[in-house]
Amino acid sequence: MELLFVLLVHFFIMGAMVLLISGVLTWFLQQIHFSVIVLICMASGYLYTVILEITAFAWFVILYNGVLSLLGVGLVKLGLHMKQKADNIIT
Repeated sequence: MELLFVLLVHFFIMGAMVLLISGVLTWFLQQIHFSVIVLICMASGYLYTVILEITAFAWFVILYNGVLSLLGVGLVKLGLHMKQKADNIIT
């Protein structure tokens, strides 16, 4: 039970960091394709499982990081698209 609680806290913090980092990278480095950012986040999830020696959860962590990274990138791209459309309407 304690292991589950510790992993839950780790995954919550990791998910928040993945969302934040992928969003910030997408905002500041708009020329980079989104798949590169998602692959970097997925690789960091794999490295995380190797460091903590819980490779049994590797597929879950990779998928979890990939989905959250796609969510972060998608929200930033949506915001940038809406900003561009609003600027076009105003001018």
